[in-house]
Amino acid sequence: MSILIPVALALLFVYLLSFYDTIRLMRKFWIYGGKMPGPPAHPIFGNASLFKNKTTKDFVELFVQLAHEARSKGANLMRTQVMNRIYVWPLNGKTAATILESSTEVNKGDDYAFLVPWLGGGLLMEKGEKWKSHRRILTPAFHFAKLEGYLDVFNSESKILIDCLEKIAETQETVDLFPFFKRCTLDIICGTAMGIKLDAQNVHNLGYVQAVEGFNKLTVEYSLNPFLWNRFVYWALGYQKMHDDFLYTLKKFTNDAIVERRTVIASGEIEKETSKRKMNFLDILLNSEESNELTSDEIRKEVDTFMFAGHDTTSTSLSWLCWNIAHNPEVQENVYKEIISIFGEDPNQDVTSENINRLEYTERVLKESKRMFPPVPGFQRKLTKDIVIDGITIPSEGNITISPTVLHCNPFVYQNPEKFDPDRFLPEECAKRHSYDYIPFSAGLRNCIGQKFSILNEKVMLIHILRNFKLEPKLEFYETKPLFEVVAKPSHGIPVKLIKRY
Repeated sequence: MSILIPVALALLFVYLLSFYDTIRLMRKFWIYGGKMPGPPAHPIFGNASLFKNKTTKDFVELFVQLAHEARSKGANLMRTQVMNRIYVWPLNGKTAATILESSTEVNKGDDYAFLVPWLGGGLLMEKGEKWKSHRRILTPAFHFAKLEGYLDVFNSESKILIDCLEKIAETQETVDLFPFFKRCTLDIICGTAMGIKLDAQNVHNLGYVQAVEGFNKLTVEYSLNPFLWNRFVYWALGYQKMHDDFLYTLKKFTNDAIVERRTVIASGEIEKETSKRKMNFLDILLNSEESNELTSDEIRKEVDTFMFAGHDTTSTSLSWLCWNIAHNPEVQENVYKEIISIFGEDPNQDVTSENINRLEYTERVLKESKRMFPPVPGFQRKLTKDIVIDGITIPSEGNITISPTVLHCNPFVYQNPEKFDPDRFLPEECAKRHSYDYIPFSAGLRNCIGQKFSILNEKVMLIHILRNFKLEPKLEFYETKPLFEVVAKPSHGIPVKLIKRY
């Protein structure tokens, strides 16, 4: 019995010691956070109460409101805290520039740790020399000449999308465009980047799409609910099982895609390319494995990253674009007229690179839609050193949250930010604001490598849609809201009525 007491005390000491780093950070961030603009914080839980009984549907409105309150007091940044984590939000492009232009503060924030089992090791999550090496290897896949080669797939899959939508248009029933767009962009990313035919548009029971949505939602719920940080609580409430099930589906899907492409190349069904400019994304990765630049595991991680980012962000962006023009019929009509003037009235004509670059008004409409509803609502950097922004010291180990959602609704930059106005992107208007006041694809060293791919994909799909249909909304504008998740999908989809033009 006398031995049990010191053993128990030793175990208790070890247990308490495990909380040392948590307590250290809470104290550190309490001291620094108290000197920053932001909502009142509890000494232990920080601002966790702000998120109580709220879902990701409520978070955009919450963060935008907090930003408005801070700006009204003259602040250029604001602070939120959740226990041992601090998040500092730049409120305008000039303030965001300090971190976006940094060549050293490029590490992802605390909340990305949840994504590591899925996307860790890929371009989105990697850092340092490995990130630079992978970026260099993958850049040829997004060369402008290569993007032109993807147009065949963009056009063919967009035509399949139109065929699917026509069946519903004939019934005059309301259709939610969002799942149709997700299946189409998934087929496009598989056809262009992976060189495989998935046929998700005709085979709807793919668990991958549901797994992506489920894992994204778990990520945000976990980051804002400190009770879930306890492994036992996370397991007992069933979150661990959901996490593991989603992860299995996600990894199996990409592994199957890699195996299929390896098999096709090995069988000689396709001629193996030797020029990187002619290789698709996956072939570049497989070629880098042969030259010992990448391992099999690194290939899987990059495929995981691009498969997710390549379809989910584009489908979300296009969804909000259609929602905006459905609620602004005069804008929709102007876009349609420009499309017809350039591509003609034949709805089956392919979109070409020469003509797509002539779209000026449509280009502004796409940009304004991404201003109002950026597909990625926020991203983070975790500081390695103290930095000073706008005269305020932000401590090392803290997070900088750069939120396009927050930056794009700044009334000091965009007058009446809730109004849809494509003329905000006339050259003379763009010249009036900081370049980082509009960053739908991030900016700086870690900007989105696939942004040109995504924009071209979105334009081709939009052209095919509007040449065939007029869109009428079936909900009020704010009855479907962007979710503050990894990708800002619509809370109640994009319900519209499709009116056939021919």
